[in-house]
Amino acid sequence: MNIPDLISAFKNRLDKMAEQQLKPVEIAVIDSGIDSTHPDLATRIIEAYRVEIQDEKPVMIDVPLGENNDIFGHGTAVASIIARIAPNANIVDIRVLGKDNSSTGTALITGLKHAIKKKSRIINMSLAASEKISNSLFKLCEQAYYQNQVIVASKRNMPLTDYGFPAEFSSCISVDHEEFDSPFKFIYKSDDIIEYTAHGEKVAVAAAGGGYTTMTGTSFAAPNMSALCTLLLGLYPDLRPFEVKTLLKSFAIDDHT
Repeated sequence: MNIPDLISAFKNRLDKMAEQQLKPVEIAVIDSGIDSTHPDLATRIIEAYRVEIQDEKPVMIDVPLGENNDIFGHGTAVASIIARIAPNANIVDIRVLGKDNSSTGTALITGLKHAIKKKSRIINMSLAASEKISNSLFKLCEQAYYQNQVIVASKRNMPLTDYGFPAEFSSCISVDHEEFDSPFKFIYKSDDIIEYTAHGEKVAVAAAGGGYTTMTGTSFAAPNMSALCTLLLGLYPDLRPFEVKTLLKSFAIDDHT
């Protein structure tokens, strides 16, 4: 099937997708953990881990399913956006953030290495690392790209000297945020390092511990794009990362209307 046919098929079916039409897609959420006791997520998490620093070395620890692995609330919100938009998403929870929603570079790199090693088809990174670990992140993102993995990364909410990493890497799908009336509306910016702008304003999300809340920021626009990638790969599992990017560019709206 050629690209125009893919575009036509995707547009025609996007709003009418039923779960049985889509192949399951594994997506790793590298974040603050996920509360898999929440009813929106209880059946959607297939594996869970947390990175701990023990004797100055990172250790990947298995977390039993059905537990609250989120100590901040950020990852649960991110995962709930993916679960709501993409019924075919099988979510892998990788906790690298601590109680203050921060992470060491070592923990982040360890979590990303794990997602790459297990070949999760999509990796959502609603976080922005500093330039200090950018070289290590760059090599890992390149490895993921060559392994046919799609990394979606959020822009830093308050850019300093950079937009944050890995969002600045061309191997990733980088995301900024605005308010849209549909998760299927987003903007492509050809002249910007951060290529896409998706819905990330006042987003209804699941709250760790139960219930719901509203969040704003690039962190909540990135899973919107990850979910759309999950739908695409559920329809066409053989798409390469550059083809996913090409299709997303074709679906993007030209303005804010």
